Amino acid sequence: MAKKEVIPPQKNDLPPKFVLDSTMQKGNISYDALESFPANYDFIQLIQKLKEILGKVSKKKKNSTNKNKVQTKPEPQTPQNTSVDWTMQLAVINYLRRLLKFEKDIFNQTFYGLKFYENILEFFNSIRSILAQNALILFNEVFSKFVPELDEKNQKSPIINLIKVAIPSLILKATTSQSFIKNEAKTCLETLVNNMKYNDTLITLLQIMNTKKIADFELAYILSNKLIKNLGKEFFVNNKHFGAIMGALGNVYENNKNDLYKRRCKSLLASFEEVMSKEEFDKKLEKCDKKEKDLIKEITFSKLQNNTKREIHHYTLKSKDKNKPEERPKTNCKTKQILKKNLNIKLVDPKVEQKENCANNEGQKV
Repeated sequence: MAKKEVIPPQKNDLPPKFVLDSTMQKGNISYDALESFPANYDFIQLIQKLKEILGKVSKKKKNSTNKNKVQTKPEPQTPQNTSVDWTMQLAVINYLRRLLKFEKDIFNQTFYGLKFYENILEFFNSIRSILAQNALILFNEVFSKFVPELDEKNQKSPIINLIKVAIPSLILKATTSQSFIKNEAKTCLETLVNNMKYNDTLITLLQIMNTKKIADFELAYILSNKLIKNLGKEFFVNNKHFGAIMGALGNVYENNKNDLYKRRCKSLLASFEEVMSKEEFDKKLEKCDKKEKDLIKEITFSKLQNNTKREIHHYTLKSKDKNKPEERPKTNCKTKQILKKNLNIKLVDPKVEQKENCANNEGQKV
């Protein structure tokens, strides 16, 4: 029997290779400029490509495909993302922004389900400032467009995990980065405080107030104060985790001997009492543990004066120079005059003293 000829597939018969849109590899695209996806768009191929760029391709799949292959030489192992072009990483951010705007279900599956947010957080520290800036823009849109309802079920929302890991990174960017990155991070934090009305948001901010970095402490205090007022009376009156919030505030007061920290705790406690009536606050406090009650009472009855600008400046300098050795204070240029006038101490120049001794010796010989 004659062998059947194997006809190779023509170019037109092959499935088209998935290619990212080149316009998505640009930075600072406005929200209004993001266009919807065309009909019958292949989102499976898109997510697979984004996973490849972020280095999230499953190793098990790679191993299973390579079992039947005979390898003569071991393939060199290279760290993930080392060969990825940073413009491709920009494309990941822009595609996620488009998915958030037009395909929220697919966005939730990738950003939260596949934990893409962990990779985007790493972009905050990129040497490419435009990559860090656009990552902050994505987070700002996440916090502004994803506004869940305030009920107990949504307390378990996957965005809670994002909030816990994002707030420390955002505060660090808002206090140590370049001006435009700093402004973008502050905008993102403002959006978070206005929309992410959760217990964990407030508790995370209060936990950050335990830091020894005064800039981070002050920013966390300002955001906590604003969040307390944004949460409102009903949130705290019906809150089942009020004790955990009071415990976080009490820990800041207990763990820091600095009067500045204690004054800020007293100020935050006053904000709670402004939002709630005294009767409502005392009623919620009665349900807390003994340690939490004692700490809150200690804050309430503590008598502390307001910090002066000079004291805050001193604390700031002290926190910056904490690890530096103390320098010996420089003496005043008028030290000699003061010693002569007030202490009657004669300062002798050794050269002059030597000449006087020689002259006296010569006089004695004569």
